[in-house]
Amino acid sequence: MLIGELSTKTGLSKDTIRFYEKIGLITANERQAGTRIYKEFGIETVEQLRLINQGKALGFTLNEIKQLINEWGSNEIPKTEQILIIEHKLQEITQKMQQLGDIKTYLAEKLNKLKQEVCVETLQ
Repeated sequence: MLIGELSTKTGLSKDTIRFYEKIGLITANERQAGTRIYKEFGIETVEQLRLINQGKALGFTLNEIKQLINEWGSNEIPKTEQILIIEHKLQEITQKMQQLGDIKTYLAEKLNKLKQEVCVETLQ
């Protein structure tokens, strides 16, 4: 499939797809038609892009995703190391959730204080 169809199926922009190809996350076959060269992506690319998006949503960087795709796909990483990688990422996510919780608490307190100040000003 051409990049436009891939973009439609995945909801990703053509620029994002081109970038992922450029950094080696996905691959395309080139096909020449006259003087133009078209890049064709296999149906498996849709699933690869979904996995990349899921990895990003879980907090993995593109470099981490690329490494995991390359090494896990070829079974280069032992399962014990895979466990360590996932545990480490879970710790990072837990820390981020704590930080977000702290920010949420701060903002809620600030909002309540501002509302109280507005109520006092309104009564005066």
